[in-house]
Amino acid sequence: MKLYNFTEWIARPIIQLNKEKRIEINIKEDLFYVYEEISLCYMRGGTSKAVFFHEKDLPEDQSLWDDIFMKVMGTPDVKQIDGMGGTVSSTSKVAIISKSDRPDVDVNYTFRQVDIIIPRVDGSANCGNISSAVGPFAIDEGLVPAVEPITVVRILNTNTNKIIEEHVRVKDGHADVYGDEVIKGVPGTGSRIDMYFEDPAGSKTGKLFPTGQKKEIFDVPGYGPAEVTVLDCSNPMVFIKASDLGIKGTELVELNQNADVMEHIERIRGMAAVKCGFVEKWEDARTKSTSAPKVSIVSAPQDYTDMDKNQVKAEDMDLCVRAISVGALHKAYPMTVAVGTGAAARIPGTIVYETLKAPLEGDIIRLGHSSGITDVDIKMDGEKVLKGGVTRTARRIMDGFVYIRE
Repeated sequence: MKLYNFTEWIARPIIQLNKEKRIEINIKEDLFYVYEEISLCYMRGGTSKAVFFHEKDLPEDQSLWDDIFMKVMGTPDVKQIDGMGGTVSSTSKVAIISKSDRPDVDVNYTFRQVDIIIPRVDGSANCGNISSAVGPFAIDEGLVPAVEPITVVRILNTNTNKIIEEHVRVKDGHADVYGDEVIKGVPGTGSRIDMYFEDPAGSKTGKLFPTGQKKEIFDVPGYGPAEVTVLDCSNPMVFIKASDLGIKGTELVELNQNADVMEHIERIRGMAAVKCGFVEKWEDARTKSTSAPKVSIVSAPQDYTDMDKNQVKAEDMDLCVRAISVGALHKAYPMTVAVGTGAAARIPGTIVYETLKAPLEGDIIRLGHSSGITDVDIKMDGEKVLKGGVTRTARRIMDGFVYIRE
């Protein structure tokens, strides 16, 4: 909403939307307020939430998108009080959906991570949790015919140019919401969605190991050597041993208050960003590559108490993990990172493989994260990653219109 006088109104730049939009004007003498209205849907996908837009409802000029998305979320503001953002990275997200012209794909899906503190929208990576809501959205919006009992939706993620296949339960012509599937980090139960990330290696760099090494030593400025594995599988990521950070690996949100450790992690992430070719200097990753690479902290299976105060036992997991997302502890574990972790756990020579107490048997790896344990199904051909499967739930929370201020 902006206050105009008549001269300013005539001279103002207009955001052209590809839809019939409503402009509400409240006139008081020669001054009036203007709202821009855009239709949207607000959805939970796995342990994240995002605002979903049809691409046709956004400006054709994509250079205008970032400004719109920041206004929708209320960024920059640590409270995001004037927008729909939830003050953490997992609830400050945007998905843009369109019908695909490709014969092997149903819909195109573009992801945007909206920062909270700085005015930045990052499109360098995908979000696996939000990906799980794309199938249900496409079915309910009529982009894909609803077929009972299961509709298969093939999705092209434009951030990584990789295909995700989703098997969505359908009832009465709509994506089913109700079911008995439980995912850690989400209260209650929901309808099971089976997701498969196809041929996920080299999503941004073109290589499973962007540096050509399965593990290497980073000489971290101000901290000294740290052994890492840099991997690109569904998303670029860097794995760090908890012991190299001087922590146990079972920490939860208290980790955010440990400024020294968080700075150590960010410097390692910045160095990995340089190795991946995303920035020229590690310092630049703070503002120029905030979403990629992701960070996973790995340690051997161990007992801990999760975010919901449940006891998690070492014998129920194959690996203990924590993820850092946009400078803070992820309150569960990103699904793209889960796929990458599963792949790295099957490749001798990575620090993930070496952290396992014993080599994995079968295709399932059990990851103990901040909110519990998640199973990841990884299909390999030697050291080639064929696909990674995870189970999620998703649901529509609301739909309607969002009003942004010019």
